[in-house]
Amino acid sequence: MGKLDITKATRPTRARVGGTDRDRAERFRARFPPAAKRSFYIRQKILLPNREPPVNPERTEITDVAAMTAEIKKMVRGMGADIVGVAEYDRRFAFTQAGEPADSFVIVFGIGMSFDTMADIGPRSQDEVHRVYYRLDDIGVRLAQQIAAYGYPAAMQPNEGDIPLPALAWLAGLGELGKHGSLISPELGSSFRLGAVTTRMPLRSDGPKDAGIDEVCTSCAMCTRFCPGDAIKPDKQTINGILRWHVDTPACEPYFHKLYGCKICLMVCPLNSRGIFGENFKLAAKVLVKAKDAKGMLKLIEEGNDMHYEDFGDGEAVK
Repeated sequence: MGKLDITKATRPTRARVGGTDRDRAERFRARFPPAAKRSFYIRQKILLPNREPPVNPERTEITDVAAMTAEIKKMVRGMGADIVGVAEYDRRFAFTQAGEPADSFVIVFGIGMSFDTMADIGPRSQDEVHRVYYRLDDIGVRLAQQIAAYGYPAAMQPNEGDIPLPALAWLAGLGELGKHGSLISPELGSSFRLGAVTTRMPLRSDGPKDAGIDEVCTSCAMCTRFCPGDAIKPDKQTINGILRWHVDTPACEPYFHKLYGCKICLMVCPLNSRGIFGENFKLAAKVLVKAKDAKGMLKLIEEGNDMHYEDFGDGEAVK
């Protein structure tokens, strides 16, 4: 995704959070471990209602945009983010449900997820996902408050917000879209999550960067081979006017709900070996050799977590 042609891009429509099958989505949320439920509660009931703080009427004029951008990035890292970048708010990358965006810039940031916890796939991984999402939303709310204090409108953008986070993260130079449909970071590999703040504060954008990730994905088939739903295809498709990697969401959803959010494709990605989780991935690679493919991986997960897929009422049980 380092060299994308976005000249014909059209605005995407946000899919329903949790998937198209409401019953399956409700059962998925009911299985959240206690820690994940607490993080989800804070996000939905406390942070989300406060995502757009009131703006200070006494505006501080920004005379040095580069210095202000550097200060914002320093602030975000100080709040706990591992990576941060700035993108111009291209309206073609706002969900259609967002109306007509008035903001000018997007500050996008990411936090790495514990690789060994995520590779577990079971309940612990669900706790980790929601712990990180909570931290991202918390950073977003605090950052929006700081920007509002300068006298500029700002809004925290959660995972289910107004923008497709991977697209804006690409525009902010944080990575490239992987074959598995998620952003891959040179620093964090595939084991991380994203958050963002949109604002009218004048900032300097970073722009997309080519880290050679797209070339790796073109010749790699790990996520395709290990996807239990056969949802990851070997060829790019034109989606919303852009030729890019695309995941068959309906094929992914059943396993996403069964496997505590699944994440197999993120964990098997060899680009994890390049970033801060390199040593952990080396250990995981031995498991991948043993599993060989999706069927073998599902069997190992079922044995390790006492999970029985036939109990969830759809999809094939592992034999």
